[in-house]
Amino acid sequence: MTDTHTVAQTVGELDQAIDTAMSERDGAALELLLADEFIYTHSNGRSQPKPEFVAAILQRGDPPRRVLSDVHAELHGDIAVTRGNLDIRYLDNRPDLFMRYVRVYRQFGSTWRAISHRTVYATDRKPQE
Repeated sequence: MTDTHTVAQTVGELDQAIDTAMSERDGAALELLLADEFIYTHSNGRSQPKPEFVAAILQRGDPPRRVLSDVHAELHGDIAVTRGNLDIRYLDNRPDLFMRYVRVYRQFGSTWRAISHRTVYATDRKPQE
């Protein structure tokens, strides 16, 4: 029997590990954390399969920090869904972005790996000027 709280904590930690790997351009970590069939769908609707997505992350010259908050997880057997806020913090003069995301995980044996990610704009989260 699976402990729901433990799984929720695990996938929440995996969410942060994925976003940290993206910020640090850590291709080896992304290879381990993302399933081979992983698809990343950007806020503009553009989707990238894992190889294209990881290659694009590694090519970034000045990647932003990705800060997660208000993360929630749902467990559905061997599928877990996480959702929360995603702040994209640029280190240069580009404006920060305030997003929401949904990420889907599948359990492979005893390991959880991300199979899908979707980011959407959250204009209600934009700080007051």
